[in-house]
Amino acid sequence: MDALYHETKLVEVYDAINSSREDFDFYIEEFPNAPADILDIGCGTGTFALELARRGYAVTAVDPAPQMIVRAEQKDTEGSVDWVTGLVSDLANNISFDAAVMTGHAFQCLLEDTQVSALFEAVEQRLSANGSFWFETRNPMTKPWLRWTPEHASPPIALGNGRSVEVVQKVLEAKGDYVTFEERYNFSDTGGTLASQSTLRFLELDKIKAIAAKCGLELSETFGNWKRERLGDESPEIIIQLMKAA
Repeated sequence: MDALYHETKLVEVYDAINSSREDFDFYIEEFPNAPADILDIGCGTGTFALELARRGYAVTAVDPAPQMIVRAEQKDTEGSVDWVTGLVSDLANNISFDAAVMTGHAFQCLLEDTQVSALFEAVEQRLSANGSFWFETRNPMTKPWLRWTPEHASPPIALGNGRSVEVVQKVLEAKGDYVTFEERYNFSDTGGTLASQSTLRFLELDKIKAIAAKCGLELSETFGNWKRERLGDESPEIIIQLMKAA
């Protein structure tokens, strides 16, 4: 597992590094009105799950990284979310959700067809009849990894108390659907640096649709960005809604 998800110091600054919420606002507008049962897959430190709970949803949040779930539970002082360390397949088969969501491009961490199929099958089994599964993946047509270079690093991110962290990316290999890259986290307070190496998969929409169909899910909607614009070759995102096949 990438250091980003288990190294204590990186987990502690995860929320500051991932502070954008365009995806959160987008998905909330697509969910049925509260109260409804929502499954947050790959929930990380729980920011989105906690917001959904505050809005009146019944939320189950799963993540395979124990340190992420520990951090999420620390933030959940009211015990408003059902936190699960593991995968969707670890949930009881008789649980039903009105919507499932996978944010933060977590879908791209599934590197094998078998992993994607296992996710789709587990979600399909736990969706209500009219439930939907929302997630996003970066559009491979735009080759976003070409900008993952030290020259394109963003300004340091403020952590509070005068502290900051600079995140610098460097691609190690781009081959087929896969991009392996390193992120270096340069902390101002100690002068220390931590590194995390990750591999992401950039699947095309047709491949995703084909795997979904074999798992009883069909494509219902796509968008190309968080403004709900039409998906095209130049769109930065492939935002997908899957539903149970008729």
